[in-house]
Amino acid sequence: MTTGKWVRGPYAPVDQEVEVFDLEVIGSIPPELNGMLTRIGPNPIPPHAEDHNLFAGDGMVHAMTLSNGKATSYKNRWVRTEDVSRKLGETPVADPVDRQDTSNTHIVPFAGKLYAMTEACIPYQLDSSLKTIMRDTFDGDIAQGFTAHPHTDPATGRLHAIGFDVNAEKIATHFVIEPDGSLGWKTDIPLGGSSWIHDFAMTENFAIIWDMPLQHRQELQDAGEQAPYKWDPDYPTRVGIRPLNAKTPDVRWFDLEPCFVFHAVNAWEVYDEAGGLSEIICDVVQFAKMFDEDRTGPGDTAPPQLHRWVFNMKTGKMTDQLIDQRIQEYPRIDDRYWGKPSSFAVTTELFNSDGGSGLIVHDGRGNASSYGFEERVVASEGVFVPASETADEGDGWILTFGVHAQTGASKASVFDATKVSDGPVGEIILPQRVPVTFHGSWIPEATL
Repeated sequence: MTTGKWVRGPYAPVDQEVEVFDLEVIGSIPPELNGMLTRIGPNPIPPHAEDHNLFAGDGMVHAMTLSNGKATSYKNRWVRTEDVSRKLGETPVADPVDRQDTSNTHIVPFAGKLYAMTEACIPYQLDSSLKTIMRDTFDGDIAQGFTAHPHTDPATGRLHAIGFDVNAEKIATHFVIEPDGSLGWKTDIPLGGSSWIHDFAMTENFAIIWDMPLQHRQELQDAGEQAPYKWDPDYPTRVGIRPLNAKTPDVRWFDLEPCFVFHAVNAWEVYDEAGGLSEIICDVVQFAKMFDEDRTGPGDTAPPQLHRWVFNMKTGKMTDQLIDQRIQEYPRIDDRYWGKPSSFAVTTELFNSDGGSGLIVHDGRGNASSYGFEERVVASEGVFVPASETADEGDGWILTFGVHAQTGASKASVFDATKVSDGPVGEIILPQRVPVTFHGSWIPEATL
């Protein structure tokens, strides 16, 4: 194995699939947490190139099941894309495609199914045992890239996605998936260039998309680079707002200083006393640039920080405000408040004052509480689970995985979201190393 930086330390892949029962618990697990915590991230099958790109690794899903105060099981499985199946010597569940075909970024439950997703790729459907069922086009015309971050409209139950292809097309595509899992419609949106779009934001009535300087380069694709994108500092940066359920490519664009955003936190609308739309507020995690020198991952860029965009819907101007200067990513909220005014968010602090990682809980008013893990423990995204469907916003639990960068010892931690600085109420010792993952979801027991 090579020593490329994205295949060593906390990113070092595991080489086997296991299923282990009755895991060791330190402290206690809240008995109301009954379900499965899923995580997914890159876990490349050897051999690994020295310049291996973090975002191109074969996807592996990790799942930990909790029931009645016990950690009943852990299991991990590669997502059987056509390429992974071939590498493992198995019969593929999907035919080869002449485009990117990786599923390593997010696990999303929708319409009674479980999907492994990566931007610019068609999703793969899994079952509750993590077996790969099929490459899934939602019974519709999804021949191009979908997204890593679809979002559900609570009012209609529709799933919205902003997708793009790894090619030179200067478009994004807004997909709308009906509650039954079928494609409702899709709309192509002209962009200024062939931009990388990882996520988007959504209010009750609008979709917020970004067109930023991380641009496709055909010469890099022809040279076989795993992520053929390059930072273009001269590319005009802009953010677009469009009606959420429009079937036409309507977008109102707002200019912004050069930056890059992977993830939205949340967004919502603000109305004046006369009932007119005055502002749209959108919180994001913002980088100054991306893939400038090092195109194997986000390692050479300025640190990600929490920002607030405010769009004045009357003047057509927007402002960009730094909310928290700490180095943080992977924002999650109480999903019951998606697209609505919210006052709770949890982010993963990538490097704190002690050089370690941790969790930060924001209250929406500039205040925050935090917890730092032990030295050299690298935490993955924290997933919020409400205490009940009627609980107050932010009243519930935060679950995350962590891996020791040197020893590989891995654990899952459970926090009271209202007292995160007190530390975890319970920790589950995982039976093997769980490399740093990207995203995941909590799947309630009733839906498994």
